[in-house]
Amino acid sequence: MIVWRFTDGKPGHENQTKGLVQAMASSLELESSKISANLGFFPFFALFISGRFYRELSRLPKPDYLIAAGRRTHLVMLIAAYLFGGKKIVLMRSFWPSSWFDRMLIPQHDNPKKAATILATQGVLNTVLPSKQHLTNKALILIGGPSRHYHWDTNKLIEQIAELIAHSPTMSWTIANSRRSPADFAEKLIAITDNYLFIDHQKTDSDWLAKQLALAGQVWVSPDSVSMLYEAVTSGAAVGCFDLEQKKNDNRIVRGINSLIEDSMITPFGYWQQTHKLNVPSRQLNEAQRAANWILNND
Repeated sequence: MIVWRFTDGKPGHENQTKGLVQAMASSLELESSKISANLGFFPFFALFISGRFYRELSRLPKPDYLIAAGRRTHLVMLIAAYLFGGKKIVLMRSFWPSSWFDRMLIPQHDNPKKAATILATQGVLNTVLPSKQHLTNKALILIGGPSRHYHWDTNKLIEQIAELIAHSPTMSWTIANSRRSPADFAEKLIAITDNYLFIDHQKTDSDWLAKQLALAGQVWVSPDSVSMLYEAVTSGAAVGCFDLEQKKNDNRIVRGINSLIEDSMITPFGYWQQTHKLNVPSRQLNEAQRAANWILNND
């Protein structure tokens, strides 16, 4: 099986396509090629007119599947499929007509229409695999940063982290920031306690998070980091979500997180504060494998 994977270079989109290819490879022999599509319309048009786009792709084995995540990748994938064939799979809602794609994987919080070619996923796909190696004394805290969906409040997050660590001082705590985290987060974190290990995201490799999630018995995530929340849930760890003020009530991202809370997949900080209990996800989530099975079983 030959797969062409189109990416715009964004880590979240990269993980989505990698996760799907990884899940497909668990069922069959597969060869995957990564194709960069991080171009605007006019640079891509120049690349296409020059013939370079065709020449570069013609060196690859012809694809059975073409997979794309990120809006800039959709047109590039459609043109590649027209030139070289293969079934077109897009991992989000597209600007282009849905009839132009063979399969669409759209998060449930985007309210996809019901169709035989559309699979509604719970959150976005990722590369994390369910684990049976979680350690009850190991806790991981993942911090995002300012977003369109929540009012960022560094002080409020620091207070919540301090309360968690004070309640379980014998726990092995690891705290990691991300590329969106404000510079003052690490500075203010130093003031609360030294009973943790702080990891700067710039000093980690692409496998670091997956390895940590495979071992952590509990994981706490700031709600702006939707991808990390779904990755944590997929790992099978007990997952908590910090409290930040929502910017809008009618917000698809917020609705997705609220759905996880209602399904007892994650525990909000306010509930933990009252009970000091962190619920294990009510069911195993592995959307990449479910999507791969859906694609392969329907072809």
